[in-house]
Amino acid sequence: MSGGPERVNRAPSRLQMRVCRYNGSMKAPSRILFRALLAGACLLAALPASAQTVLLIVREKKDAQPLPPPLAVREGVSGSLFDAGFIVIDAPGTAAVPGPTELAKLARSAGAELVLQCSTEYADTSLGADMVRISARTSFALIDSSNGGILFQGTGDATNKDRERDVGRTALGAEIGKDIAGQVKKAIESRSGPA
Repeated sequence: MSGGPERVNRAPSRLQMRVCRYNGSMKAPSRILFRALLAGACLLAALPASAQTVLLIVREKKDAQPLPPPLAVREGVSGSLFDAGFIVIDAPGTAAVPGPTELAKLARSAGAELVLQCSTEYADTSLGADMVRISARTSFALIDSSNGGILFQGTGDATNKDRERDVGRTALGAEIGKDIAGQVKKAIESRSGPA
């Protein structure tokens, strides 16, 4: 027997386990935190300084009858604008679209700087044997919500001619929407520089 205290083997406490695990060093966690902060900074640098908000109003008709959602043109426009860094607020519905002044007031109440109003009318022609030629006429206007003024407007025609087997209304509408979004983005950039 020795005269000193007897040592008892016990399991290490929770605090001792943490100290042992990290060995009193915070190098690994600080490197991870630094990398996470660096990645976040790079992501923020890639985003536009301030995204513009657009109130999107789309109406699609076939033979003068409103089409029910989902609307292909709306999907094409909103997806393309979102990918370009815009915040898109959808105003769905089938009612008649009010004039620019009323749209501007609606956009301001939603917190949007711009209104994009699109109307598309489809006409189908049967070519027989499950083939339908789809023609579309589209008009759109980009409106400043501060004063109701029209900043940019356009019209266009589209068809699935020679692509009837591959391109239906949904695909054609999405193509139209992407084209409108591209024109709108260029118009905004020409007024204020790249978004």
